[in-house]
Amino acid sequence: MAASEREVAEPPSKRQDLKLDIGNLTEKNMGQLKKLNLATFPVLYKEQFYLDLVKSFDYCRLGYYADLLVGSICCRLEDRADGGKAIYIMTLSCLKPYRRRSLSSQLVQWILDKAQSKECQAAEVQEIYLHMQTSNLSALKFYKSFGFEIAEKIDDYYKKIEPPDCYVLRRPLNGSSLAASALPWPEL
Repeated sequence: MAASEREVAEPPSKRQDLKLDIGNLTEKNMGQLKKLNLATFPVLYKEQFYLDLVKSFDYCRLGYYADLLVGSICCRLEDRADGGKAIYIMTLSCLKPYRRRSLSSQLVQWILDKAQSKECQAAEVQEIYLHMQTSNLSALKFYKSFGFEIAEKIDDYYKKIEPPDCYVLRRPLNGSSLAASALPWPEL
């Protein structure tokens, strides 16, 4: 077999992107989200987290592939201290076998599209932000690709995971800008 034939026979090195079906989070499928979070996060979310989500259904979505729940994004709308509103990304999850297939990207793009909708512009949504463990370099690179900036570092933010430090990542929306200069990105 010639070298060129061997190259053709080998599978591609990049995993194929998958199309996600995005569905609403409801009280009836909250149990599915709990199981997904157990499988994807190093911390256990208390019942109060899920009770609070009921107030934020408009900002939460579940991601399905072939009718199987494989990911989710849970956000909430908050008042900003200096006026306007912010969307806070509480959780973004994807089952390990489905990672690096563009599913999380589709969920983040959904919330970015919503955040820039006429509805959110009317509500004066000025930014979207999240907390990110400083050691999670792949996630930092992921959010950087969506235009997020490191706004600050908080030491000892997490209580039950190591390292306990986090970055606050922010992305201005709807014509606003970051209040302060962004911090430099770590080596990614």
